[in-house]
Amino acid sequence: MDANDAFQIHLQKLPPQDEKTFETIYTLGNGHFGIRASNPLQGNNSHFNGQPGMFVNGFYDLTELSYGENYSGYAQNSQTICQLPDPRFIIFEVDGIRSDETPYNVKMVDKNLDMRTGVLMEIFDIESPTNKQFRLTLQSFASHDNSHLFVINYSVSALNFNGALTIIKQHPYINQQIQTHSEDMRAAQRQTVLDRTYLKSKLPIMMISTRKSQLALIIAQQALNDNPMQVSILDDLPSYSKTFDLTQGMAQSFSFAYAISSPHPLLKTTLSQSAFAASVQKRLADKSFKQLLDESAAKIDQFWANSDVELEGDDTMAKGIRFNLFHLYQAAGRNGLTSIPAKGLTGPGYEGHYFWDAEMFMLPFFTYTEPAIARQLLLYRYHTLPQAQHRAREMGVNSGVMFPWRTINGEESSSYYPAGTAQVHINADIAYAVDTYLRVTDDDDFLFNYGYEIIVKTARFWLAYGHWATDKAHKGKFVIDDVTGPDEYTAMVSNNYFTNRMAQNNLHIAVKYSKRLKHNHADKLAELDVTDKEIDEFKLADEGMYLPYDDDLKIKKQDDVSTTKPVWPIKETPRNQFPLLLHFHPMTIYHYQVNKQADTVMTDILFPKNQDLDQLKRDFDYYEAITVHDSSLSRSIFGILAHRLHNADEAYRYFRQTVMMDLTNSQGNTADGVHAANMGSTWLGLIYGFAGLGMENRSFNLSPELPEAWSRLRFRIWFHGRQIEMTITQTEIMVKLLSGDSLQFYLKHKPFTLTKNHLVKEFIK
Repeated sequence: MDANDAFQIHLQKLPPQDEKTFETIYTLGNGHFGIRASNPLQGNNSHFNGQPGMFVNGFYDLTELSYGENYSGYAQNSQTICQLPDPRFIIFEVDGIRSDETPYNVKMVDKNLDMRTGVLMEIFDIESPTNKQFRLTLQSFASHDNSHLFVINYSVSALNFNGALTIIKQHPYINQQIQTHSEDMRAAQRQTVLDRTYLKSKLPIMMISTRKSQLALIIAQQALNDNPMQVSILDDLPSYSKTFDLTQGMAQSFSFAYAISSPHPLLKTTLSQSAFAASVQKRLADKSFKQLLDESAAKIDQFWANSDVELEGDDTMAKGIRFNLFHLYQAAGRNGLTSIPAKGLTGPGYEGHYFWDAEMFMLPFFTYTEPAIARQLLLYRYHTLPQAQHRAREMGVNSGVMFPWRTINGEESSSYYPAGTAQVHINADIAYAVDTYLRVTDDDDFLFNYGYEIIVKTARFWLAYGHWATDKAHKGKFVIDDVTGPDEYTAMVSNNYFTNRMAQNNLHIAVKYSKRLKHNHADKLAELDVTDKEIDEFKLADEGMYLPYDDDLKIKKQDDVSTTKPVWPIKETPRNQFPLLLHFHPMTIYHYQVNKQADTVMTDILFPKNQDLDQLKRDFDYYEAITVHDSSLSRSIFGILAHRLHNADEAYRYFRQTVMMDLTNSQGNTADGVHAANMGSTWLGLIYGFAGLGMENRSFNLSPELPEAWSRLRFRIWFHGRQIEMTITQTEIMVKLLSGDSLQFYLKHKPFTLTKNHLVKEFIK
């Protein structure tokens, strides 16, 4: 593959899809905001088929949840990310007819995303109602140098006429109720009601505010010096406008930057409008499109230097992997106050909520390649500890914290508790992610100031929520009743294997870090009221945790009664009745052995030590037969486990499905946004699976086994402040220290010492 083409997502090379799906695929973002690649003439015009909009991370409104029977502890409000006006929007006027008043015919000709620079190039052919045809070419990017900036260049050329064309650039009108109800509960279910005001300024500046959450942000437009324009008032709106005399074959170009503030409480934002306007003008004075692009592209260059995966032998997979990693980078919050929505910042699906998948599926990529971003994502959970503590007390848990299943502001917004609030494993998932971050980065400052508190307070939850059993079947064991594991087709069970194993780990690391801090930071234990008695209780619950096992089938049981249920007739179920959650009542599904996604087998991936291969194979075979993969989180886990069982064909089949999920729209709902966790699991499958990266002692181990089609895999990680490059071929493993001090590591569990400028090479037998 040509080196440049390796980073291009070209429309002509993608499978045909609907317009909304392409809008998602070509979304641009930078962790602060995401902007869908819609028809730039659409705005709020209903005669077009797209779903244009901008999503700002952490900017949401509240909708009161309605219940027939509103029990104590039910979430009272849903939080919904706001679908904001499209900054790509532009108005044309030909022969006195405006495109926002009378439909123009718009044909999408081409799109190409250059992931190396972050630039999206688009071509549209447009025809006015008077049959004047012209071509519109867009270049746009979300700045990675300044997260508040979106920059766009428009170029217009006449196709069949010479004459006047007026462009008008203004903030589009806000559709008061953009998001609509869908029968698919994974799509946006609520509507947001937004208000706007305009600031009298030298720039078109709009403030958007929410009714219930009382948040606001400011959006300012600035014409760049590529083709300067003056602000005028059109239809009572501050606008840029200019009339060009077009000649066939000659193009006219003009560029704009949008500055999008962070969400703030309404009063604070109102008071800061003037200051924001002044800062935008100062920041963008004398700037050109190219200057801003060069500054942004330099940051993306650094991202690829840290995070790129070079794969030789399968060009399609190589490009798909880069596409997934690029979207992860676009989606991750970087201010310690936001995380990664399940759909990234590409669409309204799942209402922009953060789930457990941010920590379990996406965070590992950042922990190993962009640890500064990983730290900020974990700080989001730290900053929501007060809400998690309040939630625990609200739920009758008198100690520790209870993180919400789905949220934006840190409060629970799940209205269906059996598949929401009951998934208390999220506590242990967050603790697991903190531990992984600490083991990879050796960030003692984070441990002392933030991480230890998260680990201790989540461990306290398990002591309060679980109990020591007295019944014959579980006597003397620590058990956890009435929970839901990752598999949402099995709800409200006792001793979900995944939950218990993760809770056990949570308790174990609470003991580990308590003992570590006791020796050199005893004041931290005193600050959090951690006593020797409590540490002993953590240890006893860890050692006494009940992990269900079926002695007849010789498998890890998903829960106490899972293997006693009838098996869902998967092969007899028509394909048009999947996903099951859209066609069957939950109680019908709960009655059977059928898994939406990987559950028990996830523990085989997360805790690889001392795993007997025969046991793993029995677990894999049993659970694969009852799993329908209705969740995008499922296939990667089965793929990694298949790899560890040396089932190369199965491993590669699952991996291909994971990598190409959004580029092929295989789940059928990419129009609502990308599957961000699946994108993270692409990296997991590649690095935890085929490269065999794992933790060993206070270092790491590589045990690779590449698919036969691959000739070379190269990637980089950060470990304890050192950057390390790994190159794997069919015959060799090569490890090189790029920065930092020497360290010991392992190749196939054999120790080696890595020093700078020295290449460690080991042959693969």
